[in-house]
Amino acid sequence: MRLSTAASTFLLRTVVALSLLAAVAAFAAPGDLYVTSDASNKVRRYHGTFGNFLSVFSISGTPNGQMAIHFGATNNRVLIGHNAFGVEERDVATGALIKVYNPTGGWQWAGLYAPTGEVYIGDMLTNDVRAYDANTGAFIRVVCSVGMPADMDFGPDGNLYVCSWLTSNVEIFHGVTGAPLGTIVLPVGALPNDVAFHPITGDIHVTSMNTNMGYRFDWTSHLMNGVFVGTGWARPHGIAFSPVNGRILVVDGVTGQVHEFSPNTLLETNPAFLVPAPGDKIVDLAFQPAGGPVPTTNSTWGRVKTLYR
Repeated sequence: MRLSTAASTFLLRTVVALSLLAAVAAFAAPGDLYVTSDASNKVRRYHGTFGNFLSVFSISGTPNGQMAIHFGATNNRVLIGHNAFGVEERDVATGALIKVYNPTGGWQWAGLYAPTGEVYIGDMLTNDVRAYDANTGAFIRVVCSVGMPADMDFGPDGNLYVCSWLTSNVEIFHGVTGAPLGTIVLPVGALPNDVAFHPITGDIHVTSMNTNMGYRFDWTSHLMNGVFVGTGWARPHGIAFSPVNGRILVVDGVTGQVHEFSPNTLLETNPAFLVPAPGDKIVDLAFQPAGGPVPTTNSTWGRVKTLYR
């Protein structure tokens, strides 16, 4: 039987669509951008290059104010801090809840997978960073004391950089022992929220509420060498460097948008990266890493068109 031209064209398009859909479903889209919210308590997933909304990754088990989000580099897990009821650990492939660290604790802004194999969590109630067993979730030790720890991250040197609301600075600790190693001094009145490192120079970038600014510090001297601010900023929170184009992305809680900046000039290149805007207060962002075992992601034809248009 010979198909008509129209039927042949339809069949060809269907085969191509199904092939693309199968190709997209075969990987978990490393580079996708995840954004938390302390209003809706939804972690939303966006296309890392275009900022298009893809799906809701997870909704917190209780309305407990989502804060920081940090992925494991190789374990297909992600940690989501909250301002009450603990730090959630979820499966990256499915969004399913694995466990909750310190569920009866207070404001625990951020959790990190540590080089020791433990999970480090900053606790504003106890004013310290604590280590937990990554398998059982049991408390192990106090890593370091730091006043009102906000978000934190490991630097290129392996040290732990913690934003401290109490000192208004970024405190530096040995990544394993927790020994204090130094301080990055912010302007008076700053409330540092998050810290990120330039992937090439290592320069340290910090967002701050109260002053509503972003600051850049030299990697070696820790002296400030640049500032940046987004359109309409009133509560800048999470900051990350895009693995796609190297630009700086910053969450602002009042504009409810992710703002994009040049990593060199620090000039704003896009005041509204997320399409559409989430429509509520957002807090932190993180890109899904490419390393480790690769899970699968359910896809739709809409996602295929977004990726391949």
